Amino acid sequence: MIFVAVGTQFPFDRLIRCVDEWALAHGVEVVAQIAAGEYLPIHARYERFMTTEAFNQTLKAASLIISHAGMGNIITAIESSKPIIVMNRQYELGEHRNNHQADGLEWMAKLPGVYTAQTCEDLNALLDQHDSLTASGQVGIERRQNLINFLDQAIRA
Repeated sequence: MIFVAVGTQFPFDRLIRCVDEWALAHGVEVVAQIAAGEYLPIHARYERFMTTEAFNQTLKAASLIISHAGMGNIITAIESSKPIIVMNRQYELGEHRNNHQADGLEWMAKLPGVYTAQTCEDLNALLDQHDSLTASGQVGIERRQNLINFLDQAIRA
């Protein structure tokens, strides 16, 4: 099962539509948290907002996470040893108030287990190989600190 989470602040219809259409064509189970989006998935099961318990249960059951480029979901996926595909919201498409998510994709792609997509075509290419995407592995105290240090350096760059 693939779990898609767009956060709670903004809808991300482009991401939800892309995953929903891919899943329908490939017969893959998808659960999505869609926030206040206008696009309602046809194939994927969805909730607008999830309780923390429902979110954690869905994440635990998933083999792959797909998310907006939010650090909370990225860190959660890494800590849960789940591969994650991150797609950025784009200011030019009215998906966010600026392009900070696009600016971060380059360094996000350097994180182990994190795959990035800017377009639906990029996302489809990654989804076509979803069974072979690997997670970052176990995150111990040392690896957690290394991740924090890496993120700190990337943000300051």
